[in-house]
Amino acid sequence: MSEQPRQEYVRFSLTDRIEHMLLLVSFTVLVITGLPQKYVPAAWAEFVIGLMGGIETVRIIHRVAAVVLILESIFHVITVSYKLFVRRVSPSMLPTLQDFVDFLDALRYNLGLAKRRPQYDRYNFEEKIEYWAVIWGTAVMIITGFMLWNPITTTKFLPGSWIPAAKAAHGGEALLAFLAIIVWHVYNVHIKTFNRSMFTGKLSREEMLHEHPKELERIESGRVRPDPPREVIRRRERVFLPIAGVFAVVSLLLVYFFVTYEETAIATVPTPVERAAVFVPATPTPLTEADMRLALSRGRAQLVPHAISAGRENCLACHGLGTIAPYTTIHANLRLGNETCLGCHRLAPGAAELPGNGATPSFSAEILPILQRRCVACHNRATPLDLTGYRAVMRGDGKGPIVIPGASAQSRLLTLGGLTAEAHPSRFTADEMALIGAWIDAGAPEN
Repeated sequence: MSEQPRQEYVRFSLTDRIEHMLLLVSFTVLVITGLPQKYVPAAWAEFVIGLMGGIETVRIIHRVAAVVLILESIFHVITVSYKLFVRRVSPSMLPTLQDFVDFLDALRYNLGLAKRRPQYDRYNFEEKIEYWAVIWGTAVMIITGFMLWNPITTTKFLPGSWIPAAKAAHGGEALLAFLAIIVWHVYNVHIKTFNRSMFTGKLSREEMLHEHPKELERIESGRVRPDPPREVIRRRERVFLPIAGVFAVVSLLLVYFFVTYEETAIATVPTPVERAAVFVPATPTPLTEADMRLALSRGRAQLVPHAISAGRENCLACHGLGTIAPYTTIHANLRLGNETCLGCHRLAPGAAELPGNGATPSFSAEILPILQRRCVACHNRATPLDLTGYRAVMRGDGKGPIVIPGASAQSRLLTLGGLTAEAHPSRFTADEMALIGAWIDAGAPEN
């Protein structure tokens, strides 16, 4: 007896299968390139990004896959609209009350409270939930993706706090979609029963009887709605196709706008190498205004440790903000002048004069302003040679000291400042050279 041929029923058209393949490929690429970016501090994420050629390459691939997903979404809207308005196919993906009943019956069956599984039609409630989850998730990813792709444009219309919120939503939705696909879709379609219909387009009668018995019953009883006559389809297409064409053109223009509107950076900026001093003397904790007033009321204001003599009349030359011995930041909120300093700070008993008074140039009032004007633009705390303060100047650089107290002729500070414009971009004037030389020959004091 000859074997009966296998009876099969068309489940998905070629268009449906092409859409599914585009969705599968774009979603997979987005997950592979997106999740490592979400968890980039982790070692595994850094490893995966390195395998794919670095963060710039990963970002480009991610954005290309995002454009493919958007184009597939536009195509899906057009194909679904064609089925509904031209061929007048029943909207079988819309949730109904029967889906809720099927859910309760499936729950009872899985708990052993019912003997028979629910009898499903063309799509069961699980497939509908998954379909609308894809619609919702894609919409969230496109909206938040636009905000992250065009952050400057977004902040012209929305508060800046929406950008980190969009980043959190984008990454969270991506993780949720990935887990749903792995836990739900892959298990139900590829592990529990390997459903090949999305690849072949067909289901056998046995598979239909197990998965979609109500649809099989309608097909075999002849209760399937027939396709409209060809002339009716053509008449409807004459209305639908121009509208679909306009929609497609407008959508493509929006995608172009999405991709090219803002010049966002792809290349990453290398982390600068910071040079920090091995030891930095601790600075006193600034007092609050309340603390300072309390200290003054109790006579605990800091005493002046040196005499106010010739060359020391200008208190703020050494103790203003940004000088060699600055006062605490609370003073910045007060109106200060040299005549007001002794109103709070009294001379310490037996305070002696500091060296370097009289004719010796003042480092804070005369030398430091020259260095700030001529040198600090290039020689600052981020460079090997720091000329922003007294201690930094006296420390020198890796080649040794640049100031030798009492020996201006051997001090490299004057040698560098006296080079030609071709050899060194900044030069001291003759007066500045003489002033710095006099200060060095006087012992280079911190005055």
